[in-house]
Amino acid sequence: MNRRKALKNLSLSLGYVVAAPTLMNILSSCTAEVETWKPLFLSGEQKNLVTHLVDIILPSSNIPGALDVNVPQFIDKMFNDVESESNQEIFQKGATVFAQKFEATSGENASKGSKESVQQLFETYFNLSEEEIQKVRKEQRLPEDEVSADRKDDYLIYKFLFTVRSYTLFGYYTSEKVGEEILSYDPIPGSYDGCVPLADIGNAWSL
Repeated sequence: MNRRKALKNLSLSLGYVVAAPTLMNILSSCTAEVETWKPLFLSGEQKNLVTHLVDIILPSSNIPGALDVNVPQFIDKMFNDVESESNQEIFQKGATVFAQKFEATSGENASKGSKESVQQLFETYFNLSEEEIQKVRKEQRLPEDEVSADRKDDYLIYKFLFTVRSYTLFGYYTSEKVGEEILSYDPIPGSYDGCVPLADIGNAWSL
């Protein structure tokens, strides 16, 4: 299966791409270059780490990657303009612990660390057995104050990484470029037919 088809299939598991006008405004405003944009919510080290993470999750190949559609800027604006204070707080906690872990394991400064070093650390948190994955998912459903002290750092890091992964996919699939070039797209929709075989539809549609 090629990457374009894999991404289309993944979009089906996420549901059809539908974005409210507010989110579309956010997406359309995320046009600054990765190297020069100044975050509104993320710190300098968080900008670097998030940029590498979204590139690891959806890298460029023969089709656009996350950086090609300004996903780091999208995440920054979502947290600055949309997310609740409680979600902002736990994201910041997780990003801080991840940055500390990164510097301790790589010896690099988090604000200038390389993609390769970020990927090495990222992989340690997802190279798990099925049993370990289920434990992490169960723990992630707990409120922070119910997590034991010895598990708190990992709990916060997974909160951060899962959030970045979720927003990477959301920002990617709701971008205009991906909607028009990767997903099924009809700029002039026709009539509605609710009884069409899924095989005839092709894949998720961009609205």
